[in-house]
Amino acid sequence: MKALRRTSVRTQIAVLTIVLAVIVTTIGAITEPLLRGRFDKGIEIGRLIGQIGMISEDFRATTSASQEDQILQKARESGLDVERASVAQLRSNPVSAQDLSSAIRELLDSNLFLEPARFFRSLEQPSLVVATAENRGLVFRLPSFTLTKWILPAVIGTLTLILVPTAILAFVSAWLIGRPIVQFAASAERIATDEALDEPFPVEGTAELRSLAYSLNIMRKRVLDLMQARTSMLTSISHDLRTPLTRLRMRAERCDPEDLRFKMLKDIEILGGMIDESLAYLDGTLEATKKVELSSLLQTVTSDFLDIGVEVEFKGPRRLIYACKPRAISRVVSNLIDNASRHATHIAVLLAQDPDGAVIIRVADDGPGLSDELKSHVLQPFFKADKARSTISGGGFGLGLSIAHGIITKGHGGTFDLHDHDPHGLMIVMRLPAPPGA
Repeated sequence: MKALRRTSVRTQIAVLTIVLAVIVTTIGAITEPLLRGRFDKGIEIGRLIGQIGMISEDFRATTSASQEDQILQKARESGLDVERASVAQLRSNPVSAQDLSSAIRELLDSNLFLEPARFFRSLEQPSLVVATAENRGLVFRLPSFTLTKWILPAVIGTLTLILVPTAILAFVSAWLIGRPIVQFAASAERIATDEALDEPFPVEGTAELRSLAYSLNIMRKRVLDLMQARTSMLTSISHDLRTPLTRLRMRAERCDPEDLRFKMLKDIEILGGMIDESLAYLDGTLEATKKVELSSLLQTVTSDFLDIGVEVEFKGPRRLIYACKPRAISRVVSNLIDNASRHATHIAVLLAQDPDGAVIIRVADDGPGLSDELKSHVLQPFFKADKARSTISGGGFGLGLSIAHGIITKGHGGTFDLHDHDPHGLMIVMRLPAPPGA
């Protein structure tokens, strides 16, 4: 029952409907023969009357004992229990051919519920004496309907008649009710991973689902409007800040003392980096997913850092095609290498692919690493592991790991984990899921 609660609505409806139908049908099928008798009892009795009548007529037309034996053998092969009637049996009120049908029905057409002893076969098997001529006749031992002849056909027949239409109805109902819910969940999942924020929720299904979709669409529109307003504000702030920063850079470059000029340009560079970092964190612009050669992409990133003196190496396959957001992945790896370069002397970017198609990117360094307590906090926005570090050291706002974490988990549906690197240092493991159909 606990597992059923965790399944989809479609499965719950189908399973509960079928279970209810099985219980009701089984109870009805078992009790029906006890209350009304076997549903095809009339057909069985009519067939038996016809067999006994044909055998009696054939026996009446015989002229020799050998012909009688042939008729009796033929009757036994057809399933009838028959033998010649004795003189004493013929004297005990035999049945004539005209009264054959009513006599058989009187013996067999009884209600099992009123005669439970017959149901449990505690009564003797009924016999029918049929007179075919003077001092000649037959004794038919009529069949008693056993458990297999009464209960099992009734159960199987009732289950077939009720359970099959109920199962079809259950699956159709589950499909009609569950399909909008599945589509609704798929839309919510796409929006949660920033894949289709502009797509509205489908307004279809039951009245409750349509009302929920309508309300969520209004909320989604308000969120989009808020994001657009924020983006416009940030764009304006960025433009307004870069203009005075450009003027400061030009003036600083004309300063005579070289050490003062270097410090002023460094401060201006840090301010520009903070602006870029903040815009990257708050920017809601989405990049389209496309197939790229991931090995070449990561080698390009590491080569750029090698050019500026950072000791970084790349290890991985020579060619790996993967569908992702290439600029976002480049930003992630660049941020991680830049962060590691401040504390480590050697950095390694490792690329691998699992058998299921998932891509693993590891960025490892030989720095001091992070404690377990800091690992649980460094992914939070504006958190700095080294609180004593000032902006002079180029520390930024503490958004680098937050940006990388969001790109991997929300933008690509992957995982972003921090581990200790042997013998010392930090290793960041990013797992990008396998593309559909891989």
